[in-house]
Amino acid sequence: MFKRNGVYFLLTSGATGWAPNQQKYATATSVTGTWSDLKDIGDRNAYGSQTAYVLPVQGTSRTSYLYMGDRWGNSMGGTVHDSRYVWLPLKFPTKTTMTMDYHPQITIDTATGTVRGLGTWETLTASHSGKCADVADRSTADGAALVQWGCANAVNQQFWLKAAGNGRVQIVARYSGKCLAVRDGSTADGAAIVQYACDGTAAQQWRVTGSGNTVQLAAVRSGKCLDVTNTSTSDGTPLIQWSCNGGANQNWLRTAA
Repeated sequence: MFKRNGVYFLLTSGATGWAPNQQKYATATSVTGTWSDLKDIGDRNAYGSQTAYVLPVQGTSRTSYLYMGDRWGNSMGGTVHDSRYVWLPLKFPTKTTMTMDYHPQITIDTATGTVRGLGTWETLTASHSGKCADVADRSTADGAALVQWGCANAVNQQFWLKAAGNGRVQIVARYSGKCLAVRDGSTADGAAIVQYACDGTAAQQWRVTGSGNTVQLAAVRSGKCLDVTNTSTSDGTPLIQWSCNGGANQNWLRTAA
């Protein structure tokens, strides 16, 4: 519960073991009520988190409110040791309404009291199959495989091509917050593409080439391209690296999610 401009906001959710649920909020002008009906906020599972705290960030020009949620590893295909936090800016269209959107990165200016979301999520669609790059089984574990799957606007099919300098990017998976890389840093044709905790090294960096929104993604360490195995069109086909050849199974359409 927190108070903003004379209005109390109660942010809560259902409880299903470790699993996140739809977050909801209610408002009142007094702690003792009368409270409004509960309204949904965020997506159906609060972007894989559960409400822990709302932090006011008070500065010289405004007071912003920072959502702080727990993301339990047990609910995301890992263990409790894989748990992490989700921090997001809260917005207030009116005095008694509240919204929350997901961003790959946020910036906090404690001097002015400003909290802003940065970055854009994208889907990567294989040109030959029309299917999307996908973190298999919505896993958050290190080493989880990347596959192609029918595009469903699913959060495990969304990525942030985060600038890493020198014309390189990191490909950050939205659902896990982890970076795409070639397994074990291999330079061999056919090596699997997986996710690992982001560490900023060249092993997790890619070069983007191509015209318009259709691009090729080449692993910096090997110089080889992100490729759908054997030009398959089947769901679940592993993504690998292969010598760049301009094939349709190495061309990826970038679309804002």
